[in-house]
Amino acid sequence: MKSSEELKRTQPEPLKTVQSTSASYVNILLYPLPIRVFHWVLVASLSLTIISGLMISFAYALFPMRTIRFVHISAGFVAFSIVLYRLGYAFVSGDYINFSIKLKDFKTFPELAKYYLFLRQNPPPLRTKYNIGQKITILSWLIGIFYQTFAGIMLLNPAFVSKSTVLSIMSKLILPQQLRTTKYFISIYFIMTIMLHIYLAHTEDIAKSQSILTGWVRVKRKGKNQG
Repeated sequence: MKSSEELKRTQPEPLKTVQSTSASYVNILLYPLPIRVFHWVLVASLSLTIISGLMISFAYALFPMRTIRFVHISAGFVAFSIVLYRLGYAFVSGDYINFSIKLKDFKTFPELAKYYLFLRQNPPPLRTKYNIGQKITILSWLIGIFYQTFAGIMLLNPAFVSKSTVLSIMSKLILPQQLRTTKYFISIYFIMTIMLHIYLAHTEDIAKSQSILTGWVRVKRKGKNQG
């Protein structure tokens, strides 16, 4: 992640995404409304999916199991749908460039590791909006959500699976217990990386964290007598 001081140098400045607030500061639209909608819908749906999934795994009967399963399935499909929406927005808006992983990104990994290990004061320069660590994590979440959806469908409706030749063959190769086990460990991975994301977002630059609510981040202007 980068500080708000760096955003001015890396963000484009079309008219509608920059607001002057004073002679020394300017507001930059860091997260447009479609991205903010995606973020908070994903937060809610993925949280419900993970919590209800763990309750099913441990048979924790705080609520009737039928209700827990309904919440789990519904929230899971919402999470999957909002991810599809985000993918569509990325390609329509050109935002996918921010997530592209290139060789140049991997070259920054050693310096990025030093930064996270407190061996370097500032993170390495960014090629796009996100660093290589964030890009790999986002890609892993994408794969994880697609797998969780696939595994959930396989476990949810055996009759539906049996009507599909491909799914029927896969159900014979991948046993239900294997699906449940991998779903469980992927959920634990989600929890760990989400906690890491929250920690980094609130310790590196609180202004950037606040912008996921408003969309805007306030940064210093470049140039004259700016210290």
